[in-house]
Amino acid sequence: MTMTKDQGNAGDLLELLEVNRDRLPTKSRQAVAYCQVRWVENGKPTERIALADFLDKALKFCAEVEFPYPRVFLLRLKQLQRAEWYPRGFD
Repeated sequence: MTMTKDQGNAGDLLELLEVNRDRLPTKSRQAVAYCQVRWVENGKPTERIALADFLDKALKFCAEVEFPYPRVFLLRLKQLQRAEWYPRGFD
């Protein structure tokens, strides 16, 4: 199977976003689990625009269903939108 740039080798959303799992608040576990599953279902996007679009939709859903999401997810979204941060190894 050939990997595309969007699929890459990223096996975990938190790893891709450079988020330390141990520092996440326990109240955000449900949102993190939801985002991880949806990220995989969406083909593990890693390119800046695709990842920003994914995070935007995922965070909106979490807000609608009242899943408290980690603030670092919103930070990464804004950084991606402003082109201030990229996942390592991708541009």
